[in-house]
Amino acid sequence: MDQERRQYFRINGRVALDFEVVSPSEIRRNQLPSQFTVSPFFMLLIQLQELSHDNQYQLRKIAQKDPTVAAYLENLNAKIDAVAQAVAKSDVEFKQLSSQEINISEGGMSFSSNRPVNTGDCLALKLVFEETFTGLLLYGKVLYCGEDEENYKIGIEFMDMPESSRVIVARHILSSQARELQDAKKQ
Repeated sequence: MDQERRQYFRINGRVALDFEVVSPSEIRRNQLPSQFTVSPFFMLLIQLQELSHDNQYQLRKIAQKDPTVAAYLENLNAKIDAVAQAVAKSDVEFKQLSSQEINISEGGMSFSSNRPVNTGDCLALKLVFEETFTGLLLYGKVLYCGEDEENYKIGIEFMDMPESSRVIVARHILSSQARELQDAKKQ
C-alpha cells in the first residue's frame, strides 16, 4: 500500500477543509458527498470543471483539423473560467471555512484536526484550494490518525475520485511545483 501511495508527487499547501465521517453505504449511494451545505456557485464551479475535463478530448480533435477554431474555443473557455473565478472569490461560503496546511497528492492527503477519527473510517471531504478558489467534494478512507501536539494528524486515501477531480488535484500540484521552481530561480 505504501508503494502505491508514493507513486504520486506530493506537495504542501493551504486549503479550506471540512470533513465528516460517513458509512461505506453512503459512498455507494452518492457519487459526491452530500453532507455539506454548498452554495450554487460551488456546485457551478464543480460542473464547469467536469465539463472542461470532458471537452478536452474534443478540443484536441478540433485542434488537429482546425487550430484557429480550437484557439477560439480555448479563449471562450478561458473567459468562462475567469467569470467562474470572480464568482468564487465573491462567494461568502469560502470565507466561512477554516484554512490549514495539508500535504496532498493525486492519491490522498494528510491534514490536522482537533477531532480524532478511526483508521478505516470513510470521510466525506470538502476542499477549497486558496489560490484558485477551486472546490472539490471527495471521499477518502483513513489510513492513520495519530496525536500531533494539540491536534490529530490524519492521513487519507481518496476513494472513487472522479477523473475531473483527479485532474484538478494534478493541475494544482503542477502549478505549485512550477511556482516553487520560479521562486527558487529568483533567489
